[in-house]
Amino acid sequence: MSHTVCHDVGSWVESSVQQQVEQCIEQDCDWWCACCNKWLCGLVWVVVNVVTWVVQTVCEVVADIFDLIVNVLRGVWDIVAGIFTGDWSRIVAGFGEIVGGALAFVLDLIPIVTLGTLVGVFNNSIDAWRLRNYARQLLQTKYGSSDPEGLKKMLDALGITSGGFGLRLKCKALRAFVRSDFSSQPDGTPDLFVWVRDNHLDLKSLAGFNPPAWWDRPWPELVGDSGDVSDTDIDTYVLNGGRGDKVKHFSLFGMSKGDLQTRLDTASQHAPEIGLMLNWSIEDTRLGSDDEVLINRTGFPSILPEPPFSRHNSPDPAATTELCQPIVIGAFGFAESGAMGISAHLAGSTCLEAGPNGSTRFPGEGVTGSAIRNRKPDLFFKYTAIHEMGHTFGLCHVDGVLRIMWTGAGDQKKSFWSWSALWQYYTDGVEAGFTFDEGKKTWDYIVANFAPECLEMRQF
Repeated sequence: MSHTVCHDVGSWVESSVQQQVEQCIEQDCDWWCACCNKWLCGLVWVVVNVVTWVVQTVCEVVADIFDLIVNVLRGVWDIVAGIFTGDWSRIVAGFGEIVGGALAFVLDLIPIVTLGTLVGVFNNSIDAWRLRNYARQLLQTKYGSSDPEGLKKMLDALGITSGGFGLRLKCKALRAFVRSDFSSQPDGTPDLFVWVRDNHLDLKSLAGFNPPAWWDRPWPELVGDSGDVSDTDIDTYVLNGGRGDKVKHFSLFGMSKGDLQTRLDTASQHAPEIGLMLNWSIEDTRLGSDDEVLINRTGFPSILPEPPFSRHNSPDPAATTELCQPIVIGAFGFAESGAMGISAHLAGSTCLEAGPNGSTRFPGEGVTGSAIRNRKPDLFFKYTAIHEMGHTFGLCHVDGVLRIMWTGAGDQKKSFWSWSALWQYYTDGVEAGFTFDEGKKTWDYIVANFAPECLEMRQF
């Protein structure tokens, strides 16, 4: 949250100052004074970037100190709570938060002291400038002759001519939950108990008790109707079939609102790097079937069209409309151990880098949506929402641990190392990010697949 404030400062400078200065540089040259008008604008651009760097550096250092304190306090709390509850995986996670937070703080100082972040401010400004012009060129090529009036609306709505470049999208984050007493059964048996009985759903593990290995444990939120719910209460619920006076009823969420908000804030922070601006709303969404609780990754596109998600499949025109209405499901987890998220994207695209099988094709599933699970520490796993949204905009996995689209999981595993990741560290510290080429790929996908009505409308 603290870094969100620094991001907002940079966004304000970009939309209110930077773009106007860049447009000044792009104006026709006054030959009578040897292009003095452009030189003056260029000087102003340099000054604006230096001042921006100073302000953001101070803000980021303060935010880093705040994050370090939060990580230490959170880690101590998890260690103490783990000791008293006998939850060793929570103790290990607590140590991870403390050590990881301290290491990130030290590593973040190196690019600042060596002026790498100053280089980064200029680099990011140039990339944003180039990406805006790239998007303008794509739109002019597709709509310039066929729909000039529509093109004018697009350039204005996207901030290409009016400042604040980016496709503005109102997005929904669906925080998944289950109710212990909800029933769709003829005899009134709670659905949750049926899933436990018939599909061998491990309710205690799902609720955060008896967790698996610490690196793969769930971090749900268990809210009792009349106070705390213990692991013994979960046993009682199962033994009594979910009904009776002895049973305590509850709502079980895949993650807390705070944990989900951290991931959404990170998504909003990095979306402008690929020309997007995101405005989030969180909706608590009750799941209706066991395959929505622990999601089978290969079956994910088939559950998106079902309630409560109710997305549409291509060639239904509503599927194209929903490109402009992204969703991220804050899920409990996945059937495959170690999985962090899953996405489905409408249309196929071409990857920047070849996959493990050598292919650069990224086939579409004809439906759009994504799901993430909660995992700690946040320092490493706060990028899940923006990573999966990158997939929904046609981006593929890449090499380099400090790139948002990197993955080290399963058969999609990519190399930990890349020169672009080293450059990312030098210019932005330990914060992961997107590259300019990924921004271009995103806009290739947007212009090729989004409905003109979406591009002509500024959602906020």
